[in-house]
Amino acid sequence: MSEALIEERLRNLREYIDETLEHLDLTSLHPLMEAPVRYMLKTGGKRLRPLICLLSAELVGGEREKAIKPSLALELIHNGTLIHDDIIDEDETRRGKPSVHITYGVKRGILAGDILLSLGLKYAAETGDPRIVEWLSETSSKMVQGVALQTHYRRRILSEEEYLEIAYLKSGSLFEASAALGALIGGGDDVEVERLASFGRCFGVAYQIRDDIQGILNGDEALNDLVNGDVTLPLIYALESPSITEAERESLLQAYETGSLLEADEVRRIYIHSKALERAVEKMRLYAEECIEALRGFESSPPLECLLHLVDIYYLKMEV
Repeated sequence: MSEALIEERLRNLREYIDETLEHLDLTSLHPLMEAPVRYMLKTGGKRLRPLICLLSAELVGGEREKAIKPSLALELIHNGTLIHDDIIDEDETRRGKPSVHITYGVKRGILAGDILLSLGLKYAAETGDPRIVEWLSETSSKMVQGVALQTHYRRRILSEEEYLEIAYLKSGSLFEASAALGALIGGGDDVEVERLASFGRCFGVAYQIRDDIQGILNGDEALNDLVNGDVTLPLIYALESPSITEAERESLLQAYETGSLLEADEVRRIYIHSKALERAVEKMRLYAEECIEALRGFESSPPLECLLHLVDIYYLKMEV
């Protein structure tokens, strides 16, 4: 398939997901809670998790229509955790719009997040496959633990290993479930399920590292994680770099440990000078290569080309 045809196929799948979410039956909810739930779902997003689920189902010979319920479950749970994340991190915007808790208040925001998590498990149960319910239940637990660990270790210096554990729990576990659930609902065998789970796991950890990198590249966002005390892989790499000066190290630590302001341009300069940014990009692309390796053994097909294209555009061809 040409790149244009792959992009068209991905666009059609995203439209299919968006349309399904738009017509989601929420009649069981009181209008008081339906409003913030609808609001969150209409903020958009890349729909990567349901997209990977649908593609994984097709890759093993399944049909997208059968995979839509686990795909919905994944996206609902994802959005529920985002609401809670925004409240914990005190983020006032999400996808360019006021966060749910800013628009509807913290209490309704917390409850809206709870409802989305519950709805996710409801759609998982409607698949009639207890393996899918078990996967999502365990994944939800991992994601909560990831947020708990991130909060617990705020303003503390972590090792690369500790960072990657949190990245897996927070991000990798849901991508892992996305690919695995697609394989399960699509009728994949144990080997195919494990290969796709590995793909999703690596894709998700790479996605968290990519988020760290974009935070450095995009304007004042370079300061957000640093001043908020949330550890990033570039920060870890910068602090242990033999190229960093003592003054640069002290500047980063002062901002990270106390929340004191530091110029965004200076943060980026330190990350570039210490080669921390370059090293983080290399780590992200290493996980991307592992994604590709996990897909080896699958016969060439449109869904396989789409999954490889996602790895390519998000990680291998990311402009830095």
